[in-house]
Amino acid sequence: MNLRQAVRRLAAGDGDLDAVRRGLDALLRGAVRYDIAAISTVDPATMLWTSCYVSGVEEEGSRERERTLFDLEFRGGDSNGYAELAARAVPVASLHEATGGDLSRAERWRTLLRGLRVTDELRAVLRSEQQCWATLTLYRTGAAPPFTAHDVALVADAGGAMAEVFRLALLRAALRVPAGLEHPPGMLLVEPDGTVGQVSAAAERWLGLLDDRGRVPAVVQSVAAAVRAGDPMARAAVPSRSGHYVVLHGSPVAGTGTVSVIIEGARPIVVSDVIAGAHGLTARERDVTGLAALGRSTRQIAGELGISPFTVADHLKHVFAKVGVRSRSELVAAIYHRHYEPRADRGAHPGPYGWYLDQNVVA
Repeated sequence: MNLRQAVRRLAAGDGDLDAVRRGLDALLRGAVRYDIAAISTVDPATMLWTSCYVSGVEEEGSRERERTLFDLEFRGGDSNGYAELAARAVPVASLHEATGGDLSRAERWRTLLRGLRVTDELRAVLRSEQQCWATLTLYRTGAAPPFTAHDVALVADAGGAMAEVFRLALLRAALRVPAGLEHPPGMLLVEPDGTVGQVSAAAERWLGLLDDRGRVPAVVQSVAAAVRAGDPMARAAVPSRSGHYVVLHGSPVAGTGTVSVIIEGARPIVVSDVIAGAHGLTARERDVTGLAALGRSTRQIAGELGISPFTVADHLKHVFAKVGVRSRSELVAAIYHRHYEPRADRGAHPGPYGWYLDQNVVA
C-alpha cells in the first residue's frame, strides 16, 4: 500500500482533527523519516493558520517559535513561503533544494531553525480542488541528511488525499457543533443491505432540497456503493431543486459494513463575516482582502475580479485605512493577530468553510 492509499484509509471511522493529525504523523514518519513535524489547518480564504499540531519537539517555547515563524511569513520574501507554494503546480518543496544547499540563505533558518539544529525542512500546502486546507512542515535535525527528491514526490503524491482527509475531519467537527454554522452539514447512515438508518435533522433538510417526495435520492446509494467498492472518500455533487449544488461525502464506519454520508451545500470560500464586520469591509473590499492575503498581485486580483488594477489599488487603500495598516504584509499580520490567533489560543474549533465553529468565543 502506498502513502496516498494509506492516508485515504484515515477517512474510516469518525476520528476528530487531532486523531487525524496523529494518524497522519504516524504514517508520514513511516514513509519519510523526520524529527519534527508541524501540521496546521488553514483558512482557505486567507491561508492563515486556524490550528496547529506539533510533534518531536518540547512544548516549552513552542508558542514563541510559532510567532517568529508566522511573523517571518507575513513579511514575505523568504524561501518556500506558504503563499508562494500554494500557487505552484506542485505545492511541495525542500529548503535544501531551494537554497542550493546553503540553508543560511533562508531568514527563518538564521533566525530560528539553526537553533533547533535543523538540517532540512520540507514544506507542503495540502490542496484539494484548488482549495488549501492545511500545511505540513517536516524537519530533519542533527546529522540527518536533506530530504530527497523521492521524499518530496512521495508527499506531493499524497497531498490531495491529506487535504481531503482534513476536510472530512472538519465536516465531522461541524456535525458535532451544528449551532456554529447557519446551514450546517448533516449526516445519514447507509446500512450494509442498502437501507438508510439514522438521518440527522440537517441531513433531512438537505435531502428535501434534492427530492421533495420524501424519498432518499439515488445519489446517496451511489456514494455508498462507491465506498463499499473500495473508495473510502467517495464524493458526488448534484444540483438541488433550487439550482444550487449539494455535495455528498461518503466514508466507511470502521469495523462495520455501514457507510456514513455527510451532506452539505456547496458554498464559496470567502473572508469571514466576523473579519469583514469588524472592519466594515464592503463585499468588494472583502474579496480584495482575501486575494491579497493569498499572495495575489494587484494584476492577478484585477484579473480574478474583472476590475482594473487601479480599482484594486483603490480598494486596498480603503482596506488599509479601515484596518489601520500601511502595507499588505501588515494587513495579513493584523488580520491574523486580531482574529485568528486569539481563537486558536483559546482552542476554538476550525470549521469546514475556513472560519471557526466557536462563534461564541470572545476574541
